[in-house]
Amino acid sequence: MIYFTDQEIDQLLTEDVQYFDLTTSLLRLENKPAKIVFTTRESTVICGSEEVMKVFQRTNIQTTLFTPSGEHLEKDVKFLEGEGLSGTLFAISRTVENMLRYASGIATRTRMLVEKAHEVNKEIVVSTTRKTIPGTRKLAVKAVQAGGASIHRLGLSESILVFRDHCNFLGGLENLEKRLKERKSLAGGKPITIEAENFDDALKIARAGADVIQLDKFTPGDIRRFRKEVVKMNPAVRIAAAGNITLKNIQDFAASGADMVVTSWPYYGEPADMTVCIQPIYEQF
Repeated sequence: MIYFTDQEIDQLLTEDVQYFDLTTSLLRLENKPAKIVFTTRESTVICGSEEVMKVFQRTNIQTTLFTPSGEHLEKDVKFLEGEGLSGTLFAISRTVENMLRYASGIATRTRMLVEKAHEVNKEIVVSTTRKTIPGTRKLAVKAVQAGGASIHRLGLSESILVFRDHCNFLGGLENLEKRLKERKSLAGGKPITIEAENFDDALKIARAGADVIQLDKFTPGDIRRFRKEVVKMNPAVRIAAAGNITLKNIQDFAASGADMVVTSWPYYGEPADMTVCIQPIYEQF
């Protein structure tokens, strides 16, 4: 479960409603009994519904239909409804719509990636990077999980990933084996991943004893060739393929011999298409 605090929910709401809803107030529509209905307009993996329900709770809206994150729905399916005062529903509608559409878009693209990769390799791990849009990581992480993928890195504090720039401060890859032996005991059992930008560097990293080698922008053919070489010197090492992996080429990487693919592709794309309708429960005009 990814937990959104009341403060985070309130911040989302006040971003759109700084004082009051001028349109609804002008039309004197604040206090009409009403309901809000969310419906898919395309095949969609739902994500963010728990946070919408929390918005409902914070604003005295009763949830009357709920679909949990991770559910894959077809077109034209009602998946979330709430009842409350019309003014409140108009005030929160854009905030919850944006949240649902953004998160569900990521979840849907993630599910597409996972399903496509598993068509050729059921053991491949599909994971996403920390290259999220600033300020959206918590919701994006939830969406990736709803779509069935894993998170490669949540942030700097929970994983170890050594880049070339780190190695420059260590005296280059030639000193890497010595430094790994010195520091591995301080890793607390966490695997050490080291990124390689070319074939020769990847072999040096394998000899140094890395737990995971991240092959950046390697072709599927190069990954396949590296797999054959690396099993001779470090059969326990795991291979992560990273760089420009999308829906179009993920099957090539899934079949390349990599243990996992690492991608940012699900984060950037169209929000999920859905309709949001606010209706009066009783005609009072």
